[in-house]
Amino acid sequence: MLARIRSAYTFWLIAGVILLACQSSLAQERLCDPSFEDCYAPLIQAVQVESVGIDMAFYWIELPELADAIIKRHQAGVPVRITVEPRANLKVPGNQVLLDRFKAAGIPMRYKLGDGIVHLKMLLLAGQRKVVFSSSNFGDGDVRPFTPYVNYVDGAWYFCDDPAVVNSFKTRYDDVWTNTIAYGNYANVSSQLARRYPTYPIDPSLNFLPNANASEDYAARTIALIDQEQQRIDLTMYRVTDAYICDALIRAVARGVPVRLLAEPLEYRFDTSRVGAELTGPYNVDRLHAAGVQIKMRKHQGLTHQKSLLLYGRGVTVFGSSNWSWQSFNYQEEHNYFTEKAWFFQWFAEQFNRKWNSASEYEQFVPQPPGTPANLLPANGTTVGQSVLLSWEGGRWAHKYDVYLGPGENNLSLLASDVVTGTLGTSGSESYLVSGLQNDATYCWRVTGKTMANQTAIGPTWCFRTSAAAPASSGPMQLILDSTGPAVDQVASVDSLLFSRDPFPIVNGVDVLNSGSDRNTRVVVFVRNLQLAQDEPAATVVVNLIDENAQNIEVAAEAVRPVSNTDFVQVIFRLPTGLSVGTCTVRVKAHGQTSNTGTMRIRI
Repeated sequence: MLARIRSAYTFWLIAGVILLACQSSLAQERLCDPSFEDCYAPLIQAVQVESVGIDMAFYWIELPELADAIIKRHQAGVPVRITVEPRANLKVPGNQVLLDRFKAAGIPMRYKLGDGIVHLKMLLLAGQRKVVFSSSNFGDGDVRPFTPYVNYVDGAWYFCDDPAVVNSFKTRYDDVWTNTIAYGNYANVSSQLARRYPTYPIDPSLNFLPNANASEDYAARTIALIDQEQQRIDLTMYRVTDAYICDALIRAVARGVPVRLLAEPLEYRFDTSRVGAELTGPYNVDRLHAAGVQIKMRKHQGLTHQKSLLLYGRGVTVFGSSNWSWQSFNYQEEHNYFTEKAWFFQWFAEQFNRKWNSASEYEQFVPQPPGTPANLLPANGTTVGQSVLLSWEGGRWAHKYDVYLGPGENNLSLLASDVVTGTLGTSGSESYLVSGLQNDATYCWRVTGKTMANQTAIGPTWCFRTSAAAPASSGPMQLILDSTGPAVDQVASVDSLLFSRDPFPIVNGVDVLNSGSDRNTRVVVFVRNLQLAQDEPAATVVVNLIDENAQNIEVAAEAVRPVSNTDFVQVIFRLPTGLSVGTCTVRVKAHGQTSNTGTMRIRI
């Protein structure tokens, strides 16, 4: 009887130990919110107790205590490997300080040789069978608040001991570490590169990029989920510069799905140091607002740097390092988690709702107006032909334009609305071709810049006069082709300075005589049956370009010159900034006529 009691006692003791162990294990699977929690202390503690191996990868780091803890483990004989991104030093100079410290300690380090950056934020602890990853960088405000709920970097830190997730990170880290094509040795790699772990299958919920499998593209996976959602979508996103993934949110709103977005105001309005694709962020935010997406902007003193998406119909959370930018979709080194874990979803839903309802942390988005358009051509008071290319600089925030034309400054009519032309920002001018004007008449014009949220800014009114008579044409205008070119429709064209044939670079790097800021290549094409009237400016002639990406750009000619003893003229024009590399179709427009089409090639 005593033996049975002891046996039963032993059984329940063992069962209790197992239960406690399971509960302890589950307790390790947690999320930490740096808006009010200290996520730094558990990071350091996890490093301090690690005895088997540490693997780390990051875009940048400015946490000296964490760096010291890792160095101490290395000095204690724990194998450490670190994948780094020195290019981050341009934005975060303090990153180099800690890279130098790791290097001096003798820790093996590798780095990305080119193309997309290392945008990871992860720490792998082999002995504890744990991985920690985040959308945040390893910075002080990222791991703990400067002031809770007041000054912090939005994000979350995932402390994970799910074997499928941990083992997937082990395999991916080994893949990167042993990659000799995309990665190079930064410091202290003296032996042959070797894998540290067995090769495990990648859990389907994980999304490691870049990936040769097109179905793993972050945008492709995310858009497919958004298009299936029927209940509600909540998004917290630092950068939203890709139009196609934003289109998916607009489709969701159109079918009646409520969509909410927590966004970063410094990605909506920013200084002139940021150009190009980053300007599509304000474009997308404005058009999301216009489509009915509910948007709130950060009000607290920190930064909204989080990247998380909640799809309520299936209880899916998408969390990781990828922004909504093409670079993050399948180009940069990224890690993302597409999970249906109920507790995980509930945690992010509660975090989102707390911030959405906090009057001190977030505020309603108010769309801002664009800058005032600046007229360029035709200059005020000049004479033009019966066709004219109106040109202006729309500024940094305008996305479309209304064009007005009339016989006087106070008698203008809307000629065209919501015209999309030129480029976002100030890297290229905008234009609109007006044809069929009366001879010897005065016209005035004005442009109104508009955002995608239909905020407006009215430009100045300028006037011009048309010439007394249109030049007689002896036949249809003809763009001359080069029968010896690589294509049957090759345009007869040369570099105006070097007299070399295509392909032409956008920027002429060998024009040593040009010390000015505009070094864009000038191209000469040849046109038959084109004659300008006396005093008619060259800008009356327009060169229409459609590039490899179907971008339609109209450029005013800078010069139109007759060629002696021929029936054709030279038309000289500037290759616009933003023209895509590849084959470009060319047409010439003047006096209400459009020439035949030819092609030329554009190179880097």
